[in-house]
Amino acid sequence: MIDIQNMKLAECEALSHWIDPRYGFLSPSKFIPALEANREVYKVDCHALEGYGQDAEFLREKEKEIFPISFNISRTDLEACDIYQKIEDTVARYGLSRDQVHIEITESALNDSSQAMVEAVQHFHDLGLPGLDG
Repeated sequence: MIDIQNMKLAECEALSHWIDPRYGFLSPSKFIPALEANREVYKVDCHALEGYGQDAEFLREKEKEIFPISFNISRTDLEACDIYQKIEDTVARYGLSRDQVHIEITESALNDSSQAMVEAVQHFHDLGLPGLDG
């Protein structure tokens, strides 16, 4: 994301794409639904955050600026694992500040108006994680 007032980078977004040797470039719409259906998408989401942590660690060592990141979670992340703990562990492992990690909930999760989703949003807020733009 570019801050239009000063035309400088303000935030990055982790987007997952897949380059398959047979089929070539696959957009998330081609593989994320299958991962969600099998409750495996959390692995991609956690991998994205882990990669950010590694990048932040590298940039910190080089004394470079570290920009916040937005990354997606799915409703199935909440069901398949303790996503809160996985995020907490990654934030702690890489010494990230909570304001660097912005959570976005995927559109499919927002279609669920259950109490569980309301509680999940509150839990992320309670952990001090900004975002939840959806």
